[in-house]
Amino acid sequence: MSASAAFTQPFFVFLAETFGVSEQQEGFFLDSGQSGLLGTMAALSPEQASAAQSPNEATIAGHCGHILFLLEFFASHERGEPITPDWPSSWNTRVVDAAQWQALQGQVRTSYTTLVERLHARPSLPDEAIGAAMLLLTHCAYHVGEIRQRLLWVGAAAQE
Repeated sequence: MSASAAFTQPFFVFLAETFGVSEQQEGFFLDSGQSGLLGTMAALSPEQASAAQSPNEATIAGHCGHILFLLEFFASHERGEPITPDWPSSWNTRVVDAAQWQALQGQVRTSYTTLVERLHARPSLPDEAIGAAMLLLTHCAYHVGEIRQRLLWVGAAAQE
């Protein structure tokens, strides 16, 4: 097994769990292989996704928009395109209506699927791509954790 294969096998398993599309019933770091981002997004209303405890706090929709930015940023890097990230604008999504929430879910799913298909098609990953993939995985997993923490507040706020 090459070093690249030793990395990519667990990478794809953990990335699928992060996005909630794992075929594994048990999760390695989440409740299950399906309790990641896409499943979480699908279970929320636009109002829940747009809720915040304070005006300056990022919403769940904001975290999801930021994750979409991360996927697109990584995909551009992986294709070798010159990139100048605009990190502040990656947080522009804050409040969504039903159509915007559905569109964001579709965009995240499509970006994730396209990226994974492209990475699976590569025979190996160079060292720099492995480092970037690790960064993508950990950054997305962090934001899924932030979203799941906000679910505690959103659920409590919905019951008041």
